[in-house]
Amino acid sequence: MRTQPDAVRRALVAYLGLGGRVRRPFAQTVADLGAVQMDPMRVVAQAHLLTVRLRRGPTTEAALSRALSSGSVFEARLKERCLVAAGDLAAASAEFHRIRGLNLLEERGLSQVARDILATLERRARYSRELTTKHRVASFWDANPESMKATTMALDILSEEGRVIVTGRRRGERRYDLPERLFPEWERTIADPVHTRLEAGRHYGRTMGVFLPSDPYFGWIRSVRSEAAARRMLAQELCAAGEWGELEITGADRRYLCTQEFARLCLDPPPIRGVHLLAPLDNLLWDRRRLRDLFGFSYTWEAYTPAAKRQVGPYGMPVLMDGRLVAELDARRDREGRLRWRLVERMRVGTSDRRRIERAAALLARDLDTTAAPMNQEDAWDH
Repeated sequence: MRTQPDAVRRALVAYLGLGGRVRRPFAQTVADLGAVQMDPMRVVAQAHLLTVRLRRGPTTEAALSRALSSGSVFEARLKERCLVAAGDLAAASAEFHRIRGLNLLEERGLSQVARDILATLERRARYSRELTTKHRVASFWDANPESMKATTMALDILSEEGRVIVTGRRRGERRYDLPERLFPEWERTIADPVHTRLEAGRHYGRTMGVFLPSDPYFGWIRSVRSEAAARRMLAQELCAAGEWGELEITGADRRYLCTQEFARLCLDPPPIRGVHLLAPLDNLLWDRRRLRDLFGFSYTWEAYTPAAKRQVGPYGMPVLMDGRLVAELDARRDREGRLRWRLVERMRVGTSDRRRIERAAALLARDLDTTAAPMNQEDAWDH
């Protein structure tokens, strides 16, 4: 199928739920997106809550905790750490199965620590501090033999393996439990790697809509040489089944694939109106090459960039205006909790459009139960 970039751009914005807010349950928003990437940084608000908030309105950590404790969503590694809807367990299980095969607990000398944690959780769910012991070990990235609590590392690995799950969050602290309490089919699903690998591919396609075969996260299969054949076979199988197809975008020198649902949307994409402030980990921003091809927009989240090297600021929020990315909002909370911001234009923004962006910033502030104001020239702002 051959189409124009404008049609694909409008289709993608609509596909990812950026056509306007619709109040719906937290878990339904996660299910509609396929996955929501997580990050703990709170410069404005946690990125995963911002991604959901943009589509459904005010969203709190308490809403996330309720969704986790009810078993309507869970955490898994897809594109890094993500929230995933309960109905997509099979898609996440392929990665659980892969990580179990690495035997990380044994390799790090944590087998007994892990057994003690699992035995404790058999009685009831516990917050992480209730599972902590004094024993310390070297972290994955530090040679210091006592740089990390043994229980912290063991919980991280058990979570990556899908042997424990997070069932709540309280002021940033995680509550852990055994997955079988909420998901009776959990272990049975993970035990079928052939089925789960195919379901992971389908879920990836539904989440992305339009995607590159060279995406490092293609099919939720790691981009390593040993997995190259599996990635090719997945694409061939789903294209042969008619679930995916090639999409040739005029002016793009890369070969894209898309789901059949997305291809149909490209034939008659809806008009896109309104201003949206995107969270730094919003699904629209996941593939930077796709972003450049469709929007002519380059983006770097500078939260982990040294201050002296930042071009925008630690929490640049791309501004989507009428279906085009026109600027970034350099935003953060001040000492009083107010949302302070400045506009970094990528293309000329007129006075009336600037007022629209100001209203979008005010709406975000209201969602965060605070107020918004542009930064003054004299404001001290470390970039």
